[in-house]
Amino acid sequence: MTLPSQTPRSSSPLSTSARQAQGTRTLFIAVAALGLGGAVAGWLITHRSETPEQPAEATIVDPLVVADTGIAADAVAAADGTASTAILAETGGAATGTVEVIELGTVAAVTAPAADAAKPAISTDVIAPDSKLGASVPGIAGTPGTAPITPAGTIGTPAQRLQQALAMVPSDAVRARAELTRLLDGGDLSAAERQQAYGGINSVAQQIFLSPTIAPGDVAAQSYVVQRGDSLARIASREKLGVDWRFVQRINGLPNERAIRPDMRLKLAHGPFHAEVVKSEFRFNVYAGTGADRVMVLSMPCGLGENDSTPVGTFRVRKNSKLVNPEWRNPRTGERFAANDPKNPIGERWIGLEGTTPEMAKFTGYGIHGTVDPTSIGRQMSMGCVRLGEREVEVAYELIGNDSTVTIR
Repeated sequence: MTLPSQTPRSSSPLSTSARQAQGTRTLFIAVAALGLGGAVAGWLITHRSETPEQPAEATIVDPLVVADTGIAADAVAAADGTASTAILAETGGAATGTVEVIELGTVAAVTAPAADAAKPAISTDVIAPDSKLGASVPGIAGTPGTAPITPAGTIGTPAQRLQQALAMVPSDAVRARAELTRLLDGGDLSAAERQQAYGGINSVAQQIFLSPTIAPGDVAAQSYVVQRGDSLARIASREKLGVDWRFVQRINGLPNERAIRPDMRLKLAHGPFHAEVVKSEFRFNVYAGTGADRVMVLSMPCGLGENDSTPVGTFRVRKNSKLVNPEWRNPRTGERFAANDPKNPIGERWIGLEGTTPEMAKFTGYGIHGTVDPTSIGRQMSMGCVRLGEREVEVAYELIGNDSTVTIR
């Protein structure tokens, strides 16, 4: 005998309407499940496409190689709002001698002009267009690097501190640069030691300033993810970099200004940068920041005015006076040189200067420019202008802008 609760229940047959309702419910559940699965898959696909892919560590171009930009003067004038003709107080002079040459970072040609037999051949090695560029340390797009905690200073005599700073360059370039700047600003190094310190600054520059690498704590570097519709000029303007867009092309090893694409991670150099010309050493030094916290990011040899005619004081860039491949008229003889004339004494770049005070207003027609006579670098041979080598002046043009100051002492 079984209890009522233990008696198996018998199922009565379902009516036709009940079976139809049950089928409808089953079909609804199946459709809903398929819809939910499709939505999840769609979200995953969309999410992945909108997330920038983390780039591999950048391949660093040899910073001792550079390429001619080959940009037409009228094209630059249209882009920069400057005239293509310069009437400048400068001329060239033939001489012989040994000159220090510091070759700087790579920038590839936007266009490829025919080779000029009058100019030396220049390597055009660059990173391949499909290479993934970016920082060795990921940053936040659109923000400069964060300053590190002030490290303990080196100890000992200036000479001992110099050797300690030079030894730090491979492992702690940011700290080494700061210490080398303090030593050079302090004025306690001998002439030979100062040359060593300048060499250390340029070693750091090759490592972290003229390359795609972003070192932790480098306040002059910024990580940026390219957005749709970006161009190098637009990025430089919107991020208020204080540098010419060509410098962004240079430090990222881009073959041309059109080589960027959405989600690419770039290194940006965050200025403005300032220059100081040390006449006694024939040095053109570039700094990030001002005052006691400034750091020297680059040091280049320069040429100066004959008979000590280069004026001393603080200058800024004169409006509409940054020119690429300018024409030039010798103010003494009236002789004119066309923009593409390989004999043009002022070379491929001109940065016009004006004094920052009423007392300095009398110094007109002075500027920073290139030269077709490399032996004039390190000597007094100009009409008063600051001369830089063919490659160095390109970098100076890209770094020195409207918010920069140029101090000559």
